[in-house]
Amino acid sequence: MENFTLVDGGVAAVVLISALLAYSRGLVREIMSIAGWVIAAVAAFYFAGQVEPIIAELPVVRDIVGGSCQLSILAAFAVVFIIALVIVSMFTPLLAGSIQNSSLGSIDSGLGLLFGLARGLLLVAVAFIIFDMTPMANDGIAMVENAASRDFIASLQETLSSYIPTEMPPQITDSYEQLMGRCSE
Repeated sequence: MENFTLVDGGVAAVVLISALLAYSRGLVREIMSIAGWVIAAVAAFYFAGQVEPIIAELPVVRDIVGGSCQLSILAAFAVVFIIALVIVSMFTPLLAGSIQNSSLGSIDSGLGLLFGLARGLLLVAVAFIIFDMTPMANDGIAMVENAASRDFIASLQETLSSYIPTEMPPQITDSYEQLMGRCSE
């Protein structure tokens, strides 16, 4: 434990908190929460164009966006996203609670724990990837370089880094152009 640094403590805390939260919530609730974000994003994509005229007429929003069609659509996207996320979030506890209170509750919690461990490790690896992109990474900070968890996290980083695109994926640019399509009319 001589190489145990503050960074290792942070890594352990993130992984432990993620695991305990997922254990207490269960796998079904964790997956439904992620699905809620996806559903909210899809709803926002499809309904932002229809909500934009309403949002653009709100006095506060009109002052902020200053007549910009793109900003109005992005504001509408954000509003629809938040509303959809709140609506979906109301249904998540109903199904997850019924599973948690059934005979499958302990299995759900155990799988939630495993999910939480994986999520915690993923969060830490992403944090290290972002850190390595900063100028501080070149300074060779001893607390980071000497961390006992550094080698393990580095292998996760290497795996994840292979999935990071070097340029913007065409699906994202196409979706953005489709969302902003009415601005060019």
